[in-house]
Amino acid sequence: MSGIQVVGRDKFGVFPLKGKLLNVREAPAGQLKNNQEIQDIIKILGLKMGETYTDSSTLRYGSIMIMADQDHDGSHIKGLVINFIHHFWPSLLKLKKFMKEFITPIIKVRKGNECQSFFTIGEYEKW
Repeated sequence: MSGIQVVGRDKFGVFPLKGKLLNVREAPAGQLKNNQEIQDIIKILGLKMGETYTDSSTLRYGSIMIMADQDHDGSHIKGLVINFIHHFWPSLLKLKKFMKEFITPIIKVRKGNECQSFFTIGEYEKW
């Protein structure tokens, strides 16, 4: 939720996931239908099952931005969201700038007024 302060509420809405999203490729139809988060995402975006999208004009939002921690859990969550979209609406992933990612630093180093951010452990170790 803290990422919304950076990108602003004028252009972005927030839907906080409760833990990890359901892996839709392994889930039976009944489980998908009864999964509240899956149903909420479909409703929020205005997605239609079986639809092939050539643009995002018929959706309620023009893109999705995934804001997840840069740790293993965050990477897994990001993968599950992409998997969900790819499984049901692969055409959306072909749209330029539909799927966005908000990348947070893994490590921040501060000394006095200076602050340096590192987005990989390798960058930090090299520094």
